[in-house]
Amino acid sequence: MELKYIPYKNIDKLKWDNCINTACNKLIYAESVYLDHLSANWDAIVLNDYEAVLPLTWKKKLGIKYLYQPAFFQQGGIFSKKKLSPEIITDFIELAASKFKFAEITFNYLHNPPHKNSFYQSKQCNNYLFQLGKSYSTILKQFSPYIKQRLKRLEKFKLIYRKSDNYKEAIKIYKDLYNDKLPDFKKSDYDHFGLLCDYYSKNSRIIVRKVYDQDENTLLACVLLLKDENRIYNIASSVFPEGKRKLANYFLYNAVINEFSNEKLILDFEGSDVPGIAYFYKKWASENQQYSFIKWNLLPGPIKLFKS
Repeated sequence: MELKYIPYKNIDKLKWDNCINTACNKLIYAESVYLDHLSANWDAIVLNDYEAVLPLTWKKKLGIKYLYQPAFFQQGGIFSKKKLSPEIITDFIELAASKFKFAEITFNYLHNPPHKNSFYQSKQCNNYLFQLGKSYSTILKQFSPYIKQRLKRLEKFKLIYRKSDNYKEAIKIYKDLYNDKLPDFKKSDYDHFGLLCDYYSKNSRIIVRKVYDQDENTLLACVLLLKDENRIYNIASSVFPEGKRKLANYFLYNAVINEFSNEKLILDFEGSDVPGIAYFYKKWASENQQYSFIKWNLLPGPIKLFKS
């Protein structure tokens, strides 16, 4: 087994994307174009000839390079064609720690870090999924009584579901509504995400859906989803105060599920660990596919607190 640290300039993008696209735990976040747009910098750890890869998204502060979690980037970690042993996962982490003395990153659901090691801490994070690939009538029968009750209750509002291709508007709405609740998100993060959406829009990998009041003049909610061959990713979901009152989010996700019900895809709700949001997604989900947040601080004593 050969495990190598590879700087960005030496990464073979063709082999990288082939590894990601054939990985048993393929996620959109590890595509090279996703990393190129959303990470300030990234290097990699590669097993043999790209049999497994670990993207290392990094920044520099006070001359110190450290690993961080980019905005709009839920799960990183190791991607491979088959599940790796805890020993190999540990080897990846130890090599990463030898290059970066501080890290706050996520590891995907398949390769959770072993807990026996003492130099890092990890915790589990929620990620709620809904399995599509059935007729909507079949899915409707499987909804929880809580969801069915909400869908019945919102019928009186006569809401309207509309398709859109205006992802720039969806990003702006998300930023305007939630920027105060996302202090780590910078203007540049939204700008870079917009550029990524420019790229994906050319490949029909963006889905924007809106909910309007019955007069079709009042926007109540909208969602921007990204798509690959396995999943629809709930990247930026927005609901206005009036939309909350009229249960527009319940109407929106029911309509999305109805629209894509027959496609063999997973609707990935992307979290959450925020209690109210988690409660909402948990009511829809068929599975909670947890992943890990991992942190280590191996900096020398005098500068150990440069990040806390």
